[in-house]
Amino acid sequence: MLYSHICPVCNGIDDLRANCLRCGAQTEDWGKESDFYGPYSPYRPINDLKMTNGYPDLERRQCVHAVFCPSCGTTSSYAVDEL
Repeated sequence: MLYSHICPVCNGIDDLRANCLRCGAQTEDWGKESDFYGPYSPYRPINDLKMTNGYPDLERRQCVHAVFCPSCGTTSSYAVDEL
């Protein structure tokens, strides 16, 4: 299956702007959450990862990013709508 949707954040089209769910401060984008699953996960097909990551991101056409709050130290997930 050909993947025809792209993440605007991963492709440099837009910046990820998300506030921390715990304290409300601006978070930092740490990239695709799936890149942290294991040493070879950045090299696995995107749709393969989306079928096994536990999120409904494949159906919703989203890219799940890891975000970190430097204010309170919270790490969380943030779904970016793909184009």
